[in-house]
Amino acid sequence: MSLKKYENIRGNLHFSNNAEDDHVDRYFKIRPVMEHLRLNCLAIEEEKSYSIDEMMVPYKGKKAGSRRQYMPKKPTKWGFKFFVRAGNSGIVYDFFAYDGSNSFDHAEFTEWENNYLGIGGRTVIKLCKTIKDKPMSTVYFDNWFTSLELIYHLRNAYGILSLGTIRKDRLRGQNIVEDKVLKKKGRGSYVMISDNKNKLSIVKWVDNDCVNLASSYCGEEPVTSILRYNKDVREKRPVSCPHIIKEYNKKMGGVDKADMLISLYRIALKSKKWYMNIFSHLIDISLNNAWLVYKREMQEMGDNSIPLKRFRIQIADALIKSDTRIKIVIDSEIPAEITKPIVPRPPPEMRLDGINHLPDIDTQGRCRLCIKGKTMIKCLKCDVRLCLTQKKKCFLQFHTQK
Repeated sequence: MSLKKYENIRGNLHFSNNAEDDHVDRYFKIRPVMEHLRLNCLAIEEEKSYSIDEMMVPYKGKKAGSRRQYMPKKPTKWGFKFFVRAGNSGIVYDFFAYDGSNSFDHAEFTEWENNYLGIGGRTVIKLCKTIKDKPMSTVYFDNWFTSLELIYHLRNAYGILSLGTIRKDRLRGQNIVEDKVLKKKGRGSYVMISDNKNKLSIVKWVDNDCVNLASSYCGEEPVTSILRYNKDVREKRPVSCPHIIKEYNKKMGGVDKADMLISLYRIALKSKKWYMNIFSHLIDISLNNAWLVYKREMQEMGDNSIPLKRFRIQIADALIKSDTRIKIVIDSEIPAEITKPIVPRPPPEMRLDGINHLPDIDTQGRCRLCIKGKTMIKCLKCDVRLCLTQKKKCFLQFHTQK
């Protein structure tokens, strides 16, 4: 496919009929693709532990209006905010895009949930309702979502156990020691209060600062030790660590892992249309989910899995070599001679043999090795154009580098 043809297809790529826009759903342009992918994610065999967190889709343009959010504490500060439920492995199971007051238009909540849970709590409820096997599943979230009412309601109404960091102003007047008093006892100090009737426990622990955690299934026991750097002696020393801290640190990173895998080989799809950034991000989620499911199945069989990069290359190679292009030509009844044949890359055995790779002058075209180079030099044996100037030695590199 030529570059101009690709740009023409991308410029005319749409996912919904503008005539059906109700002007209420601000993600109407990309909604069909989002819902299709979401249903595929929900069909994946799930784990028993999940983390719920925000995921930012990078976007710095100004055509998305108020859809674009600013998150100063995130690595990706500008973009579209998605709320995601992911497993410990990094597999994304459910998600939805933040749309202000319209975020929960199609979600069903009880009267109690609407009255006593804020945006963070209802976000967790919406994502947890799609868990297939709810009883004794565990969910982890940070202090933006956590409240004592949410943790109690998840266990009482759905049978879902939960754990999360919690802000001091959401402790509902619980008689817990002040930060200053606990800090004087030194790093690793902690205190726990529990409510056996409602099956809730709150732990305050001193690390660099005081941190509060609340849970419906986990407390301080067993207390272990972890290494922390001591400035006075200039070396790491063991400090006490309640079990709830280790449990949170171990199970909370599912969404962050999914974010990390996406950032490794993110699809750079530049476009003036704001929804194309979301489209490329959805493709990345699909590829990473596919690789993680494949990796899980290979581990169950006791076999080794291929790396993510090679997995993505194989998928791209399979799509390029499929007969989709031929079917399109036949269905549209375009004569076969009009289509321009794609020149295959010469195999390594031929390209690196060092025999009769002679340059010749041909019509100008794109260099097969560098991205932006244009040249009239052509290899007679490989039948590809390659730059051959004082600055660009693509001809030599193509025939020597593996």
